[in-house]
Amino acid sequence: MNILPKKRWHVRTKDNIARVRRDEANAAEEEKEKQRKIQLAEQEARTDVLRNQARSKVESGENGICTIVKTTTEVTLIEKPKHVNFFTDVEDGKKSFGTNAEHKEERKQEKEKYEKSIGLLTYLGQSSIDNKEQIGRAHV
Repeated sequence: MNILPKKRWHVRTKDNIARVRRDEANAAEEEKEKQRKIQLAEQEARTDVLRNQARSKVESGENGICTIVKTTTEVTLIEKPKHVNFFTDVEDGKKSFGTNAEHKEERKQEKEKYEKSIGLLTYLGQSSIDNKEQIGRAHV
């Protein structure tokens, strides 16, 4: 006896499946509408704040560096952006351009190592045979 499909409350009947899909679609539509209203309210609030700021009185200071903004609730001090100069010490002559000491030392060591390996560089009292023996010991 298979009477379950004939019951009205059965989950797998076509009518119940269609009703569930319809209810889910309605719920999704309502949620989308709710989110749209929330975004609209936030946008209106932001626009209102910006309009109030634009309408507020703006007075500039004597030196032109800062601005005093007066609103109905508070007074804020806003500094105007200044030019950023990264080369003030160079322009004032405090820093001179020199050579890189570390780079010079590395180049000197590389040159000395190369000259020793080809036998060009020998120290006072050192023969070329002694030099080759030292190089051989250094490579081992």
